[in-house]
Amino acid sequence: MLADSTGLALVTSSTPESVVDQELGVRHQTDRWQLNLNAYYMDFRNEIVLNGQFGPNGLALTNKVESSLRTGLETSVRYQLTGRFALLNNSAFSYSRIREQRETFEPILTPPLIVNQEVIYQAGRWTAALLGRYQSRSYIDFANSATVDDYILLNARVQYARNGYQVSLFANNLTSAKYFNNGYVEADGTRKYFVQAPVNFYVNAQYTF
Repeated sequence: MLADSTGLALVTSSTPESVVDQELGVRHQTDRWQLNLNAYYMDFRNEIVLNGQFGPNGLALTNKVESSLRTGLETSVRYQLTGRFALLNNSAFSYSRIREQRETFEPILTPPLIVNQEVIYQAGRWTAALLGRYQSRSYIDFANSATVDDYILLNARVQYARNGYQVSLFANNLTSAKYFNNGYVEADGTRKYFVQAPVNFYVNAQYTF
């Protein structure tokens, strides 16, 4: 959505967004290994992207850009160490650029590297897991002058399932790491960031029928 300084929508172009998407994937599975790889190359025209600003209602605003490129590799690997222990890795490597009025810059909030590494223990109806997450830095403005720094998080979960019922306890940011996952730059150059919570817990219950 294009918007003015008050956050009101402005309809200035009816040109549709378009993309040429080329992807190549590989899957391989054995008794212990599960491997999924996906490479992609996306060539956009008139892509609607975040512009780093927020309206008065707190919603993120967007702009339409002339052309943009998004390419990368997504991986998912699971390895069964023993009958009860497993390792699971989900990672994404990306290279993204926007081309607008002869300028080239990185899209907002598009980290080049995200790594999720999980250790899972399962015994009967019980499952326990420890998850580490790394996210590299990303920009919060089109000028590519202000960033959200990279950060590492450590999360955990314990789950019990029986007869269609499942109860899970989640513990997030166990180390109470101080980090931001979003932000913006005001007209005078002031940088403002969204501070994320220290260690926190929540319970989830669900029933499947």
